Amino acid sequence: MEKRLIDRVALVTGAASGIGMAIALRFAKEGAKVSVVDLNLEGANKVVNEIQDEGGKAIAVQCDVSNEDQVGRAIEETEENLGRIGILVNNAGIINYSLVKDMTTEQWHKIFKINVDGMFYFSRILIKSMQKGDRIINMSSLNALCGQVTAAHYAATKAAILGFTRSLALEVAHKGITVNAIAPAMILTPMSEGLEAMPDYAKEVPVKRYGTPEDVAAAAAFLASPESGFITGQVIVVDGGNILLNPTQRILVQLLGL
Repeated sequence: MEKRLIDRVALVTGAASGIGMAIALRFAKEGAKVSVVDLNLEGANKVVNEIQDEGGKAIAVQCDVSNEDQVGRAIEETEENLGRIGILVNNAGIINYSLVKDMTTEQWHKIFKINVDGMFYFSRILIKSMQKGDRIINMSSLNALCGQVTAAHYAATKAAILGFTRSLALEVAHKGITVNAIAPAMILTPMSEGLEAMPDYAKEVPVKRYGTPEDVAAAAAFLASPESGFITGQVIVVDGGNILLNPTQRILVQLLGL
């Protein structure tokens, strides 16, 4: 593997499992020093141990991303141990399910605090020290573009992430800093419990499989690399072509046996 991130310092939130873990491991393989940030410190330490076993450098940092003070301390701890942060991946997020008519105000506010506020806190601090060539990558979702029954609050947070991404990209482009988003779907992670129990549904995806965290990590590695320097304010959809299948196209694909 080409090491495109040698000596870069990357901070990845929600990195103790799933997509965040895959991104942290991929960045380390690309040569980055990685701050594995998560509320789950035990899980974060396991990721750090895996990186170190492969000869990489990483630290585990416990942080509730919805807590502004903890975010500041996580950044300070990272820079004290690894150096100036040049790559930020705002991946931490939660999901729960409820129809809007049954949704509580607490559910609505909690998911925004974690999925959106955390991204804002980290980004606001780090753009002050970021330099030309630095990167911010925000984790959105296909649901931001298509909506999701029983998770309107989650879809709303992921749509907010896209608006923030595009706006911040305009603010920092003149400094040579890029800000992009990734919108995954059908990814086998702890957050998507139940997908593995529906193998037939995977056949409905144009590429005929569910995605893996490594699929998303590959996109993140590209966006973090020097090769993406002329790409900013964009969203990369990592979904195996699922977004292409509107009802008409889905029927045609089935009729043609594709």
